[in-house]
Amino acid sequence: MTLVDKPDPRKKLFLAVALDVLCVLGGVAAFLTSGSILWLLLSVLLGAGASAPLVISAMRELREQNNASG
Repeated sequence: MTLVDKPDPRKKLFLAVALDVLCVLGGVAAFLTSGSILWLLLSVLLGAGASAPLVISAMRELREQNNASG
């Protein structure tokens, strides 16, 4: 047992999804106000770029937990 436990990887995945949804909703709002589809594309890229590190670290931790348990 360590002094500080690692956060649950599932929480990281949830945070990544929530961050991605917020970025896309912002892009949709900007698209509706300006009419430029570029906002949608940029919001998807920003969401993917921001959530990718969270997804990668969560998947590593889940793999470590599975290897340690069995």
